[in-house]
Amino acid sequence: MDLPLLQFDSTGAGMYSPSAPKLSEPWPERAVLCFFREQIAALVERGAARRVGRFTVEMGGHDIYITEDSAGERVALFHPTVGAPTAVHHLERAIAGGVRSFVVCGGTGALVELAMGHVVVPSGAIRDEGTSFHYAPPGVSIDTDPDVVDALVALLEEQSVPHAVGLTWTTDAPFRETPAMVAARRDQGCLLVEMEASALLAAARFRGVRLGLLLYAGDDLSGGKWDLRNWTASDARARLLPLAIEATGRF
Repeated sequence: MDLPLLQFDSTGAGMYSPSAPKLSEPWPERAVLCFFREQIAALVERGAARRVGRFTVEMGGHDIYITEDSAGERVALFHPTVGAPTAVHHLERAIAGGVRSFVVCGGTGALVELAMGHVVVPSGAIRDEGTSFHYAPPGVSIDTDPDVVDALVALLEEQSVPHAVGLTWTTDAPFRETPAMVAARRDQGCLLVEMEASALLAAARFRGVRLGLLLYAGDDLSGGKWDLRNWTASDARARLLPLAIEATGRF
């Protein structure tokens, strides 16, 4: 079957190119894509992040902020929206602004027994979504740059943060995470399931920028039933964002 999704065109430019949102100050070369809206709001409330622009209304109009790492270096910060297509859309526009180093921080489903809040550094992702196939030739998985993985692991070890390293499963259809599919992905070595990683990794590689992920185990799919575990209330969220901000300067 000649599926359009498998017809990767490596020749280059699309019919039109991404443009960067105009900010009230220049784009930094580093950015965090953070899925924790309440943690971004907390930074703003205490004066540790300032709003400098926003993405287009058609894509949700998400605000763009500037924060600083511990050395006072500027880092862009924004919520990329949930799902591979829109997350990559926001990534593309930040790349057009001149960002070259990205860290993604978010929560995920645990496919194996992991305590809620346990941090995982994805070494790669199984490509069970559509967006990555427009940025990389067909394949089962895509790897994170090993140097990026090493840098993230080194930071976690410096901060004495318990963590694991392994594959994540990126899917477009969370309500189709069937027991059989969960078992199959677990057999492939996946620790987590989420909706963006493989696409973000593929797009970053295609555009020649660096991207790593710091994720935490949230809801649990490791047993016979799904367990919500009240995962969006985990204190891992408050701990992970500062680490992600620091990590943008490590590779």
